[in-house]
Amino acid sequence: MNQAEDVEVILAHDRIYKFHSGTLARNSTLFAQLLTEPAAAKLGNRARNAGIKVRWMVELKSLPSVDLPAGRLALVPLNPMGERADGRSGMVINENGRIPTKTFEYYESIFYAFYAKDIEICDDDMGSALTDAVHLIEIAEYLGCVSVISKPVEVALVKQGQALFRGIQELPYLWIVMAHRLKSELIFREAIIHLAGNWNRVKDTAIPKMQDVPGIQALCEKYHEILVSKSKKLELALMSTYPGDMCEPTQDLPIKREEYSKDILVWMALTFFRHWLGQRIITERGHQAPDKGYALFRMIGQAGDAYMEKTVINQFHVKFPMTKKAMNVLENHLLEIKECMRNLIDQSAILKPNCQLDVHRYPADYLTCVDFVRADLPWLKKRGAGGAALVGKHGRRAGGNDIVMHNLAEAQAHGQTRAAGDASDSDDDSAGFDDAPVRNKRARLPQATGF
Repeated sequence: MNQAEDVEVILAHDRIYKFHSGTLARNSTLFAQLLTEPAAAKLGNRARNAGIKVRWMVELKSLPSVDLPAGRLALVPLNPMGERADGRSGMVINENGRIPTKTFEYYESIFYAFYAKDIEICDDDMGSALTDAVHLIEIAEYLGCVSVISKPVEVALVKQGQALFRGIQELPYLWIVMAHRLKSELIFREAIIHLAGNWNRVKDTAIPKMQDVPGIQALCEKYHEILVSKSKKLELALMSTYPGDMCEPTQDLPIKREEYSKDILVWMALTFFRHWLGQRIITERGHQAPDKGYALFRMIGQAGDAYMEKTVINQFHVKFPMTKKAMNVLENHLLEIKECMRNLIDQSAILKPNCQLDVHRYPADYLTCVDFVRADLPWLKKRGAGGAALVGKHGRRAGGNDIVMHNLAEAQAHGQTRAAGDASDSDDDSAGFDDAPVRNKRARLPQATGF
């Protein structure tokens, strides 16, 4: 259908566009307020006969600034011929050697998104991509069309693949603010995982950067505490587990001391392991460490010679000398205990990454096992996770106009909430695993494998 392009948008003297008033008003609360019938030009017969269709002219009066992050659009009075009454032709930008402004490209991308055209984001580096996304959101918030551009912007960012997720890993506190404004669940979740896992290191930098978004600091601290609790439970399990049949070396009760004495080397090996582990927890390499014990758990999860290698075992033998054969037997028991402890690490899933970042190619030296709950998304909490069903007039099912009005109301409410966000701050409000002792039959391995 070839509809009349009755709105002329002038961003600069060489950036002039013609759009449909219905499309602009449906997608933007600002245009819905500007493009009213009383504000339309009263075209004369001469203009109509000449095929002039423009009834509204909107001009970018001011470029973005600190006070006006998106600049300022305003209506231009038109004469009966559909021409601007002031005789101007739009602002002329003189960059004069400065970095060229991308404001016009941002506006153009959003206008074209109203017509279902994809939004393109800089793919040179993620710093530029983040800048593009933030400026697009600022303009969309001004126009009242965040819901229209949120998915296209998110898709454009996700197309960057691992470059995006590496960017989030490096600056999660900036990305989470952007994700909140964009209402991007994927990016918000990814940023929370990196913030919670690395909170001890980044909180001093992150907290000032996230002050504009109420509740995010509390949410990060909540998931940080969940990780700390999970680390504590795992440490408790590692310290309290008795592998194999150490507790009941025989089924004949009561068990005689001779039966326990047969496993003296197993008990010595377990004591040696707990001595080593206890030292690391006391010296704050466990849940109190900046990485919440990631490096410690990673070593235990590798088993073998990843820790308590030959040089450490020799120090033990110096304090507790024994025969060569006894040394070999004790070392084999220690390898068995390490395998058991590795199973505990695997069962806890504490090293399982829940982020989109490929941690094998781009390692993260902190826990990324955050189980983010979708109900904790701030924008869902404000309106209720379930959401109310749309109802049209007289109780009928909502139609097109009802949906449009609902979307416009939501966009207006989002703009009002953001404007009031600077004046108030609100706080939002564990996961673990079974730490019961593992009791599997001990397999006395003839030799260690994989070393």
